[in-house]
Amino acid sequence: MLFKQNTVPVAPLMGFPGAQLSGTTIKENLEDAATQVESLKSLYERYSPAAMFTMMDLTLEAEALGLRLLKPEDASYTVLEHPIEKEADLLKLKIPNPAKDARMPMVLDVVKRMHESFACLNIAYIVGPYTLAGLLNGASRVIKNVLKKPEFLKELLEITTIVIEEYAQALINAGADALCILEPTATLLSPAQFDEFSGVYVKRITDKCKAPVILHICGNTTRIINNMVLTKVDGLSLDSMVNFAEVKEMIPENMILMGNLDPVSMIAYGEKDVVKKNIRELLGVMKDKKNFVLSTGCDLPKDADLDNIQLMFELAKEKSWEE
Repeated sequence: MLFKQNTVPVAPLMGFPGAQLSGTTIKENLEDAATQVESLKSLYERYSPAAMFTMMDLTLEAEALGLRLLKPEDASYTVLEHPIEKEADLLKLKIPNPAKDARMPMVLDVVKRMHESFACLNIAYIVGPYTLAGLLNGASRVIKNVLKKPEFLKELLEITTIVIEEYAQALINAGADALCILEPTATLLSPAQFDEFSGVYVKRITDKCKAPVILHICGNTTRIINNMVLTKVDGLSLDSMVNFAEVKEMIPENMILMGNLDPVSMIAYGEKDVVKKNIRELLGVMKDKKNFVLSTGCDLPKDADLDNIQLMFELAKEKSWEE
């Protein structure tokens, strides 16, 4: 079992709230390893979570492939261009070297320092193959190309999969205990489309990297959960739109299920009494489910209420939710 605790493991998808504790900006954390580790250390020392994650950044692999980014001081980075529109454009893409290109070496340094400093599971994020294809091709175009240019899209996915495989292995070599694949763009796919344009490539990455893998997809993924299970990842991280009472039996006993408290309206900005009620309700629903990890449905914003995060840890130790 990846998570080994007597009580319910608690591992919020948190990184940016650490910048609140360290008094730094998001940009400072996404550009400098020492700053990011200082912020993550603040979270680790405050909460003692079952797992720590690197700071979430969906643009990192895209930047290493040459895309220009918008880098605000205190918000997540975004891609400014989507230059891969046709087959000839694929020739522009060069597989990046994780040890040298863009900010990949910085994150490898973060993972190395986490491995040396945190006595818990250290999990590194990697972008999903279909999501990276969407960043290169454009989110709206990549959806259209599922139907209009499926062969072109599959050629692009071959490239994005190789990029992710190389980076994933570098993260494992740097000390990552597990990886979390971020595949939000796949939430728009039908089950059959997911299998063909995401799932098969996620499974390739999972098979190759030889480390535990958690698959995270934002939004209401209920219709593709069975397909996500077929990727043979070690765990699923599901968003707050998914009804765990309805889907928990769809998850095999040996597969971790993480989630799925609303990261924004609930944990970040919710009233304490409402937050407590929601946490206890989720714990009650999941009390008989092995390999459940109490977490947020997605990444927490920087200004999240730190006391609401604390409630996740406190209530997971209570027994009242079992009654």
